[in-house]
Amino acid sequence: MQTILKAEQISKTYGNGKALVHALISCSLAFDKGEFVAIVGKSGCGKSTLLRILGTLDVPDTGSVLLDGEDVLHLPDRRLSEIRRRKIGFIYQDYSLFPEYTAYENIILPLHLDGRREEKDAVMEIMETLGIASCKEKFPSEMSGGEQQRTAIARALILSPSVILADEPTGNLDAENAKEVVCLLNRASRQYRQTILMVTHDRQTADYADRILHMRDGKITSG
Repeated sequence: MQTILKAEQISKTYGNGKALVHALISCSLAFDKGEFVAIVGKSGCGKSTLLRILGTLDVPDTGSVLLDGEDVLHLPDRRLSEIRRRKIGFIYQDYSLFPEYTAYENIILPLHLDGRREEKDAVMEIMETLGIASCKEKFPSEMSGGEQQRTAIARALILSPSVILADEPTGNLDAENAKEVVCLLNRASRQYRQTILMVTHDRQTADYADRILHMRDGKITSG
């Protein structure tokens, strides 16, 4: 199997003195191409810190992070911005769609930011796969929560990034929509051979992943 993302012995501490918080303690992980992995743990266990570091949005105190074999921790800002734009897709709990853009426009935005034109057939194929073709001309305010999250997933997929990082992607959804969204993530990982790393506190949501890692007090405890 081809390893897409690898972290070795990463640690992160916040604060000082009595307010010292060990968010991550010597965490080592590796993710293969096309793998759908869930990281499960209670609030405050270090899941979000881990995701931010893997997404190059934060820097660990110690350790290394390799994306497609490249150490991303000590690169200049311009190169990091390029990596985030081209190699990392982000899916957030609050969808993070632009309200003034239609679903289609939100999805193609990463392409335009990268100076590329969209292939309309490819965009519509992703929208049809995710069940949101009917939302093409709709604005976020005209869509349900489930439709907005599917649009966010399509936006993350459009550049075929090396890895997609999903931070509690079902947190704002009801049980039915949450199940549909996580099933679509599973389908995307298989259909597009997309590596997806999902952080969640919900074990039922995690069960749809290929592999489950458990976190507690800043450490990977199993998986």
